[in-house]
Amino acid sequence: MGLFGPKRIGLALGSGAARGLAHIGVLKALEAAGIVPDVITGTSMGAVVGSLYAACRTAAELERVALAYDIRELVSLADLTLHRGALLNGEKVEAFLAEHLPERFEDLCIPFACVSTDLARSERVVHREGALVPAVRASLSIPVVFKPVRDGDRLLVDGALTDPVPVSLARALGAELLVAVDVTGRGTVAPPVPGEHETGLLRDVRSVLKGDTLGRRGTSAVELAVASIETFEREVARPALHAADIVISPGVHEIRAYEFLSVETLIALGEQAGAAAVSEIRKQARLRPPA
Repeated sequence: MGLFGPKRIGLALGSGAARGLAHIGVLKALEAAGIVPDVITGTSMGAVVGSLYAACRTAAELERVALAYDIRELVSLADLTLHRGALLNGEKVEAFLAEHLPERFEDLCIPFACVSTDLARSERVVHREGALVPAVRASLSIPVVFKPVRDGDRLLVDGALTDPVPVSLARALGAELLVAVDVTGRGTVAPPVPGEHETGLLRDVRSVLKGDTLGRRGTSAVELAVASIETFEREVARPALHAADIVISPGVHEIRAYEFLSVETLIALGEQAGAAAVSEIRKQARLRPPA
């Protein structure tokens, strides 16, 4: 690569639970413009989408997979495991990953890395080689929601606790132009109305898993917990987003983290934001205009 040649593009896909499905739309827009990242990093849902794309798949294929799977099948009531320190044991999610991913990082078509958090040491963990499925499974393991992943003396949970948008990791993989995708939530709730009915946590969880709509945001235990996580996640992500050369921010920030049934809307919003960033990416990456 010459001094004035194209820059290596690093795409950092952030955490955000259901909002992370917008990453698929971003990839669709970039791919349509002939822009393929040289390296990909991801955290939580960003790790899922990023690893699938790095595994020789097109954005259209990812969209078909997302539309074909009902989250109520992947994360079902039968997956509940309250006595093991988490609401869900995550076995169905891990089976899904094993079905769609190769065994090792080295088998991917695009260099990829993801982040989890080791609660035994309270530190960020980078996964970039070896077994792929356990690494992605660890990266998406929201504490209390999913059972942690044990790796020797490490106890691995969601990377959003330490690196929600892994921009610096993309640089470590050799990226020169750092493009971050921010799908964090607003972290806000509406004050409760006097006399409004409040539901219990377990009932709310079951409603979410069945795809039922909860009440006004801020009136349930789940909503309060989700808003708290979103606030923390957004604040931890600020330094990474500031360090990125380009930040793509799909209009998904008001969408609830568990709205996995809004697949089409989330992908469309991601595609819109990705398309709006194409010109700037092309300019900063010193890419030639499409023929």
